[in-house]
Amino acid sequence: MKEIVRALKDKPEQAIKELREIGKTLDSIVPYKDGHSQRVAKYALMIAEEMGLSKDELVKVEASALLHDLGKIGIDETILYKPVPLTKKEKEEIDKHVLRGYHILSGFTEIPEILNGVKTHHEFYNGSGYPKGLKDGKIPLMGRILAVADAYDAMTSKRPYRKVFTKEQAFSELQKLSGIQFDEEIVGVFLQIFSTAH
Repeated sequence: MKEIVRALKDKPEQAIKELREIGKTLDSIVPYKDGHSQRVAKYALMIAEEMGLSKDELVKVEASALLHDLGKIGIDETILYKPVPLTKKEKEEIDKHVLRGYHILSGFTEIPEILNGVKTHHEFYNGSGYPKGLKDGKIPLMGRILAVADAYDAMTSKRPYRKVFTKEQAFSELQKLSGIQFDEEIVGVFLQIFSTAH
């Protein structure tokens, strides 16, 4: 990881190519083996570009998105693929993935934005998320961007525990949870992107 961190600083274009390959590998290992991390990276980049983030920040957004579910490696697949609601203990095991991923990526401490995205993409804007219960502006921008991108892809992808949402249903859900689970500004940017793209 230290080599990738060094490359992200010195040769970001080469480093991001390597991270995309790592992302593909992760998507073949962690749930749900369907390209989730790559799609989250795509949506997160769309949001970040629309928000006017710098080229350097865009690299960090993509890197964090590609690695956001790294902590799910090693979680029992019977939990990940369970078609009925999880028990409290099983939910706690799933929730640990953000801190597990954060610790696995400890070599990225020189680029805290990447770590912050991995650690905070399940924080809720109203403070009811995990792992720290951070609220609104205290949630790093990276985490707020990934939260929207991650949720949209999860809703519109096949999952064992619920039906697939249509794009329109997912948009409606994002709007409904805007200001509760998600940053209203970022939801607005995401919806604006899709309204102009279609």
